[in-house]
Amino acid sequence: MSVVATSVIILFALIFLGFFLGKGKVVKQDSIPDLSNLVLKVTMPVTVFCSIVDQQGESNLSMAWQMIVGVIIFHGIAFVITFVATKLMRVPQNEEGVWLFSGMLTNNGFMGLPLALAVFGTQGMFLMAMGNVISNLIIFSVGLKLITMRYPIKNKISLRQMLLNNINIAVVLGFIFLLLHIPMPAVLDQLLTYLANITSGLSMLVVGLSLSRLAFKDVFSDKKMFVLPVVKLLIIPLVVILLFWMIPIPIDPAVKSVLILTAALPSASVQSMFAEQYGTNTAAASRAVFLTTLFSVVTVPLLMMLAL
Repeated sequence: MSVVATSVIILFALIFLGFFLGKGKVVKQDSIPDLSNLVLKVTMPVTVFCSIVDQQGESNLSMAWQMIVGVIIFHGIAFVITFVATKLMRVPQNEEGVWLFSGMLTNNGFMGLPLALAVFGTQGMFLMAMGNVISNLIIFSVGLKLITMRYPIKNKISLRQMLLNNINIAVVLGFIFLLLHIPMPAVLDQLLTYLANITSGLSMLVVGLSLSRLAFKDVFSDKKMFVLPVVKLLIIPLVVILLFWMIPIPIDPAVKSVLILTAALPSASVQSMFAEQYGTNTAAASRAVFLTTLFSVVTVPLLMMLAL
Protein backbone atom coordinates (compact mmCIF):
# COMPACT_ATOMS: atom_id res chain seq x y z
CA MET A 1 0.00 0.00 0.00
CA SER A 2 3.05 2.26 0.20
CA VAL A 3 2.91 2.35 -3.61
CA VAL A 4 -0.62 3.78 -3.46
CA ALA A 5 0.32 6.39 -0.88
CA THR A 6 3.49 7.37 -2.71
CA SER A 7 1.73 7.73 -6.07
CA VAL A 8 -1.08 9.81 -4.59
CA ILE A 9 1.26 12.04 -2.60
CA ILE A 10 3.47 12.73 -5.65
CA LEU A 11 0.51 13.66 -7.82
CA PHE A 12 -1.01 15.90 -5.17
CA ALA A 13 2.39 17.52 -4.62
CA LEU A 14 2.19 18.52 -8.27
CA ILE A 15 -1.19 20.15 -7.57
CA PHE A 16 0.40 22.32 -4.88
CA LEU A 17 3.32 23.09 -7.18
CA GLY A 18 0.86 24.28 -9.81
CA PHE A 19 -0.97 26.30 -7.16
CA PHE A 20 2.19 28.14 -6.07
CA LEU A 21 3.33 28.62 -9.68
CA GLY A 22 0.01 30.31 -10.36
CA LYS A 23 0.09 32.42 -7.20
CA GLY A 24 3.66 33.48 -7.93
CA LYS A 25 2.76 34.48 -11.51
CA VAL A 26 5.38 32.08 -12.84
CA VAL A 27 2.62 30.77 -15.09
CA LYS A 28 0.23 33.50 -16.19
CA GLN A 29 -3.47 32.93 -15.54
CA ASP A 30 -4.23 33.69 -19.20
CA SER A 31 -2.35 30.53 -20.17
CA ILE A 32 -4.29 28.20 -17.83
CA PRO A 33 -7.19 27.61 -20.28
CA ASP A 34 -4.68 26.74 -23.01
CA LEU A 35 -2.90 24.23 -20.78
CA SER A 36 -6.26 22.80 -19.75
CA ASN A 37 -7.23 22.37 -23.41
CA LEU A 38 -3.89 20.70 -24.12
CA VAL A 39 -4.62 18.07 -21.46
CA LEU A 40 -8.33 17.56 -22.16
CA LYS A 41 -8.14 17.62 -25.94
CA VAL A 42 -4.74 16.08 -26.66
CA THR A 43 -2.69 14.28 -24.02
CA MET A 44 -5.46 12.72 -21.94
CA PRO A 45 -7.40 11.30 -24.94
CA VAL A 46 -4.10 9.87 -26.22
CA THR A 47 -3.48 8.29 -22.81
CA VAL A 48 -6.98 6.78 -22.73
CA PHE A 49 -6.55 5.45 -26.28
CA CYS A 50 -3.20 3.85 -25.42
CA SER A 51 -4.57 2.31 -22.21
CA ILE A 52 -7.35 0.57 -24.16
CA VAL A 53 -5.15 -0.59 -27.03
CA ASP A 54 -2.71 -2.10 -24.51
CA GLN A 55 -5.45 -4.35 -23.06
CA GLN A 56 -5.79 -7.97 -24.15
CA GLY A 57 -8.34 -10.75 -23.64
CA GLU A 58 -12.10 -11.09 -23.25
CA SER A 59 -11.89 -10.54 -19.48
CA ASN A 60 -11.23 -6.85 -20.05
CA LEU A 61 -14.53 -6.44 -21.90
CA SER A 62 -16.33 -8.07 -18.98
CA MET A 63 -14.51 -5.75 -16.59
CA ALA A 64 -15.52 -2.76 -18.71
CA TRP A 65 -19.21 -3.63 -18.36
CA GLN A 66 -18.80 -4.17 -14.62
CA MET A 67 -17.19 -0.74 -14.34
CA ILE A 68 -19.96 0.96 -16.32
CA VAL A 69 -22.72 -0.60 -14.20
CA GLY A 70 -20.77 0.10 -11.01
CA VAL A 71 -20.31 3.78 -11.85
CA ILE A 72 -24.03 4.20 -12.57
CA ILE A 73 -24.91 2.67 -9.19
CA PHE A 74 -22.26 4.77 -7.45
CA HIS A 75 -23.64 8.03 -8.85
CA GLY A 76 -27.10 7.08 -7.60
CA ILE A 77 -25.82 6.31 -4.10
CA ALA A 78 -23.77 9.51 -3.97
CA PHE A 79 -26.74 11.63 -5.08
CA VAL A 80 -29.03 10.21 -2.37
CA ILE A 81 -26.45 10.72 0.40
CA THR A 82 -25.70 14.29 -0.71
CA PHE A 83 -29.41 15.12 -1.04
CA VAL A 84 -29.99 14.02 2.55
CA ALA A 85 -26.98 16.11 3.66
CA THR A 86 -28.31 19.25 1.96
CA LYS A 87 -31.62 18.91 3.81
CA LEU A 88 -30.00 18.22 7.18
CA MET A 89 -27.63 21.17 6.76
CA ARG A 90 -30.38 23.44 5.42
CA VAL A 91 -28.21 24.47 2.50
CA PRO A 92 -29.40 27.73 0.85
CA GLN A 93 -31.40 27.15 -2.32
CA ASN A 94 -28.84 28.87 -4.53
CA GLU A 95 -26.16 26.41 -3.29
CA GLU A 96 -28.19 23.18 -3.45
CA GLY A 97 -27.17 22.47 -7.04
CA VAL A 98 -23.48 22.91 -6.24
CA TRP A 99 -23.73 20.53 -3.28
CA LEU A 100 -25.56 17.87 -5.29
CA PHE A 101 -23.17 18.20 -8.23
CA SER A 102 -20.14 18.05 -5.92
CA GLY A 103 -21.37 15.00 -4.04
CA MET A 104 -22.48 13.00 -7.06
CA LEU A 105 -19.77 13.77 -9.61
CA THR A 106 -16.08 13.17 -9.04
CA ASN A 107 -12.99 14.53 -10.75
CA ASN A 108 -12.31 11.24 -12.53
CA GLY A 109 -11.17 13.08 -15.64
CA PHE A 110 -8.42 15.45 -14.55
CA MET A 111 -7.42 13.51 -11.43
CA GLY A 112 -8.96 10.05 -11.68
CA LEU A 113 -7.35 9.06 -14.96
CA PRO A 114 -3.76 9.97 -14.02
CA LEU A 115 -4.21 8.58 -10.50
CA ALA A 116 -5.58 5.29 -11.83
CA LEU A 117 -2.64 5.12 -14.24
CA ALA A 118 -0.09 5.85 -11.51
CA VAL A 119 -1.57 3.46 -8.94
CA PHE A 120 -3.04 0.61 -11.01
CA GLY A 121 -1.26 0.90 -14.35
CA THR A 122 -2.83 0.83 -17.80
CA GLN A 123 -5.60 -1.54 -16.69
CA GLY A 124 -6.69 0.93 -14.02
CA MET A 125 -6.56 3.75 -16.59
CA PHE A 126 -8.70 1.66 -18.94
CA LEU A 127 -11.35 1.03 -16.29
CA MET A 128 -11.38 4.66 -15.16
CA ALA A 129 -11.88 5.69 -18.80
CA MET A 130 -14.91 3.39 -19.00
CA GLY A 131 -16.39 5.02 -15.92
CA ASN A 132 -15.54 8.44 -17.30
CA VAL A 133 -17.78 7.84 -20.34
CA ILE A 134 -20.78 7.48 -18.01
CA SER A 135 -19.68 10.41 -15.86
CA ASN A 136 -19.40 12.66 -18.93
CA LEU A 137 -22.96 11.80 -19.93
CA ILE A 138 -24.20 12.64 -16.43
CA ILE A 139 -22.11 15.82 -16.16
CA PHE A 140 -23.45 17.30 -19.40
CA SER A 141 -27.04 16.36 -18.62
CA VAL A 142 -27.96 16.01 -14.94
CA GLY A 143 -24.88 17.93 -13.80
CA LEU A 144 -25.63 20.90 -16.02
CA LYS A 145 -29.20 20.98 -14.71
CA LEU A 146 -27.96 20.92 -11.11
CA ILE A 147 -25.54 23.83 -11.57
CA THR A 148 -28.31 25.95 -13.14
CA MET A 149 -30.95 24.79 -10.62
CA ARG A 150 -32.92 27.62 -8.93
CA TYR A 151 -31.72 30.04 -11.62
CA PRO A 152 -33.94 31.42 -14.43
CA ILE A 153 -31.93 29.77 -17.20
CA LYS A 154 -33.40 27.79 -20.05
CA ASN A 155 -30.61 25.80 -21.59
CA LYS A 156 -30.84 22.93 -24.01
CA ILE A 157 -28.62 19.93 -23.41
CA SER A 158 -26.59 19.28 -26.54
CA LEU A 159 -26.37 15.59 -27.43
CA ARG A 160 -23.20 16.45 -29.34
CA GLN A 161 -21.71 18.02 -26.19
CA MET A 162 -22.59 14.88 -24.21
CA LEU A 163 -21.16 12.36 -26.64
CA LEU A 164 -18.62 13.99 -28.95
CA ASN A 165 -15.87 14.92 -26.54
CA ASN A 166 -12.29 13.83 -27.09
CA ILE A 167 -12.22 11.35 -24.20
CA ASN A 168 -15.22 9.41 -25.50
CA ILE A 169 -13.89 9.52 -29.06
CA ALA A 170 -10.60 8.09 -27.77
CA VAL A 171 -12.53 5.28 -26.05
CA VAL A 172 -14.37 4.37 -29.28
CA LEU A 173 -11.18 4.46 -31.38
CA GLY A 174 -9.35 2.43 -28.76
CA PHE A 175 -11.98 -0.31 -28.83
CA ILE A 176 -11.92 -0.36 -32.64
CA PHE A 177 -8.17 -0.94 -32.61
CA LEU A 178 -8.50 -3.47 -29.77
CA LEU A 179 -11.34 -5.56 -31.20
CA LEU A 180 -10.14 -5.52 -34.80
CA HIS A 181 -6.52 -6.18 -33.75
CA ILE A 182 -5.28 -3.26 -35.86
CA PRO A 183 -1.47 -3.09 -35.67
CA MET A 184 0.10 0.17 -34.55
CA PRO A 185 3.08 1.44 -36.61
CA ALA A 186 6.19 1.69 -34.44
CA VAL A 187 6.72 5.41 -35.06
CA LEU A 188 3.09 6.26 -34.25
CA ASP A 189 3.15 4.05 -31.17
CA GLN A 190 6.26 5.82 -29.85
CA LEU A 191 4.78 9.26 -30.58
CA LEU A 192 1.55 8.45 -28.73
CA THR A 193 3.55 7.01 -25.83
CA TYR A 194 5.51 10.26 -25.49
CA LEU A 195 2.27 12.27 -25.41
CA ALA A 196 0.63 9.87 -22.95
CA ASN A 197 3.57 10.02 -20.54
CA ILE A 198 3.13 13.75 -19.87
CA THR A 199 -0.56 13.49 -18.94
CA SER A 200 -0.26 12.66 -15.24
CA GLY A 201 2.13 15.44 -14.30
CA LEU A 202 0.67 18.12 -16.55
CA SER A 203 -2.94 17.44 -15.53
CA MET A 204 -2.08 17.77 -11.84
CA LEU A 205 -0.23 21.04 -12.51
CA VAL A 206 -3.28 22.38 -14.36
CA VAL A 207 -5.55 21.53 -11.43
CA GLY A 208 -3.23 23.47 -9.13
CA LEU A 209 -3.02 26.39 -11.55
CA SER A 210 -6.83 26.54 -11.75
CA LEU A 211 -7.13 26.60 -7.97
CA SER A 212 -4.55 29.41 -7.74
CA ARG A 213 -7.13 31.86 -9.10
CA LEU A 214 -9.08 31.65 -5.83
CA ALA A 215 -8.36 33.93 -2.85
CA PHE A 216 -7.91 32.09 0.45
CA LYS A 217 -10.24 34.44 2.31
CA ASP A 218 -13.02 33.71 -0.19
CA VAL A 219 -12.50 29.96 0.01
CA PHE A 220 -12.81 29.72 3.79
CA SER A 221 -15.54 32.34 4.37
CA ASP A 222 -18.48 29.89 4.17
CA LYS A 223 -18.23 27.67 7.28
CA LYS A 224 -21.15 25.46 6.26
CA MET A 225 -19.27 24.48 3.10
CA PHE A 226 -16.74 22.61 5.28
CA VAL A 227 -19.36 19.89 5.75
CA LEU A 228 -19.31 19.13 2.02
CA PRO A 229 -15.77 17.62 2.03
CA VAL A 230 -16.81 15.38 4.93
CA VAL A 231 -19.78 14.08 2.94
CA LYS A 232 -17.88 13.85 -0.33
CA LEU A 233 -14.52 12.52 0.82
CA LEU A 234 -15.46 10.39 3.84
CA ILE A 235 -19.12 9.42 4.12
CA ILE A 236 -19.76 8.52 0.46
CA PRO A 237 -16.57 6.45 -0.11
CA LEU A 238 -16.97 4.74 3.29
CA VAL A 239 -20.52 3.74 2.35
CA VAL A 240 -19.19 2.31 -0.93
CA ILE A 241 -16.45 0.38 0.88
CA LEU A 242 -18.97 -0.87 3.44
CA LEU A 243 -21.28 -2.12 0.69
CA PHE A 244 -18.41 -4.07 -0.88
CA TRP A 245 -17.64 -5.64 2.51
CA MET A 246 -21.23 -6.46 3.46
CA ILE A 247 -22.67 -7.57 0.12
CA PRO A 248 -20.96 -10.49 -1.66
CA ILE A 249 -20.94 -8.79 -5.06
CA PRO A 250 -19.35 -10.90 -7.84
CA ILE A 251 -17.07 -8.18 -9.16
CA ASP A 252 -13.50 -8.24 -10.42
CA PRO A 253 -10.99 -7.00 -7.77
CA ALA A 254 -9.49 -4.50 -10.23
CA VAL A 255 -12.93 -3.03 -10.94
CA LYS A 256 -13.64 -2.85 -7.22
CA SER A 257 -10.36 -1.00 -6.60
CA VAL A 258 -11.01 1.59 -9.33
CA LEU A 259 -14.61 2.09 -8.15
CA ILE A 260 -13.35 2.81 -4.63
CA LEU A 261 -10.81 5.26 -6.06
CA THR A 262 -13.63 6.91 -8.03
CA ALA A 263 -15.69 7.28 -4.86
CA ALA A 264 -12.72 8.75 -2.96
CA LEU A 265 -11.93 11.48 -5.51
CA PRO A 266 -12.80 15.16 -4.95
CA SER A 267 -15.55 17.03 -6.79
CA ALA A 268 -15.44 17.49 -10.55
CA SER A 269 -13.71 20.76 -11.38
CA VAL A 270 -15.88 21.32 -14.46
CA GLN A 271 -18.66 22.68 -12.26
CA SER A 272 -16.78 25.96 -11.81
CA MET A 273 -16.61 26.33 -15.59
CA PHE A 274 -20.35 25.64 -15.85
CA ALA A 275 -21.06 28.24 -13.15
CA GLU A 276 -18.98 30.85 -14.98
CA GLN A 277 -20.56 30.02 -18.32
CA TYR A 278 -24.15 30.32 -17.10
CA GLY A 279 -23.62 33.04 -14.48
CA THR A 280 -24.77 30.96 -11.49
CA ASN A 281 -23.10 30.50 -8.08
CA THR A 282 -19.43 30.68 -9.09
CA ALA A 283 -18.24 31.33 -5.51
CA ALA A 284 -19.87 28.17 -4.13
CA ALA A 285 -18.67 26.08 -7.07
CA SER A 286 -15.07 27.29 -6.65
CA ARG A 287 -15.16 26.67 -2.88
CA ALA A 288 -16.46 23.15 -3.42
CA VAL A 289 -13.69 22.30 -5.88
CA PHE A 290 -10.96 23.88 -3.75
CA LEU A 291 -11.98 22.37 -0.40
CA THR A 292 -12.64 18.84 -1.66
CA THR A 293 -9.38 18.87 -3.62
CA LEU A 294 -7.44 20.25 -0.66
CA PHE A 295 -8.67 17.69 1.88
CA SER A 296 -8.46 14.80 -0.60
CA VAL A 297 -4.67 14.99 -0.26
CA VAL A 298 -5.16 13.26 3.11
CA THR A 299 -8.35 11.27 2.57
CA VAL A 300 -7.55 9.55 -0.74
CA PRO A 301 -4.38 7.72 0.47
CA LEU A 302 -6.07 6.77 3.76
CA LEU A 303 -9.22 5.43 2.09
CA MET A 304 -7.28 3.48 -0.51
CA MET A 305 -5.12 1.87 2.17
CA LEU A 306 -8.23 1.08 4.24
CA ALA A 307 -10.06 -0.44 1.29
CA LEU A 308 -7.24 -2.37 -0.33
